[in-house]
Amino acid sequence: MTNNPYYQAAEALRAMGRYVEPLGDDLSLWLVDGEEMSGAGLMKLAALLGLIQGSATIQ
Repeated sequence: MTNNPYYQAAEALRAMGRYVEPLGDDLSLWLVDGEEMSGAGLMKLAALLGLIQGSATIQ
């Protein structure tokens, strides 16, 4: 496993049964269960679901 936080969030989401794939090489866009989201959105989703440690200021 890589230390890249986007990959860590993606792996955590996959572990709970979600389909998660990057849409490009720069990891700025992701496809999550058929919906496009930014890398920041990916991190936010994983943090809100309690899968990764997130910022206390996630809104």
